[in-house]
Amino acid sequence: MRSVKKNRNKKEDSGVKINLSGSQAIELANTAVDIFKSGFNWLNEIEKTKQIAIEAQVRITESNNRLASELAAFEKDMFKIQKEYELESKRLDNDYNLKMRQLDLIEKLIDKIDKVEIEIKIYQDKDGLTSSTVMTLFEQLHQQKLSYMNNLVLLGQD
Repeated sequence: MRSVKKNRNKKEDSGVKINLSGSQAIELANTAVDIFKSGFNWLNEIEKTKQIAIEAQVRITESNNRLASELAAFEKDMFKIQKEYELESKRLDNDYNLKMRQLDLIEKLIDKIDKVEIEIKIYQDKDGLTSSTVMTLFEQLHQQKLSYMNNLVLLGQD
């Protein structure tokens, strides 16, 4: 029976009783307030960190948008340059082809004049004609031939 009473007393005494002096209670209360403040400060820091992360994400998004815009402008400029290059290339190709046609035409005209001059000489030698009209015609053809030859040289230099 004694053991039962001891067990009951122990059960009744098992409730935690803390006897604190006034200064210890104030110190405990101050510690609890400090813990509460540090928890509150910690939550504030978490919120600040979240806000900074949101602002950083906004700046990153704005930066990405600017970069995308600049990339689009760059691609537009590159496309424009490419088109201008293609047009200039075609123009130069057309100019080259035109120059080649001009050179070919002038060469053909010179060949024709050479043939006419040869025919005039043959006609003069065959018939023995040395009239001033024939000589003037021959001189005009020769001057025209020299003019075409100069044009041929000038076109070749360009």
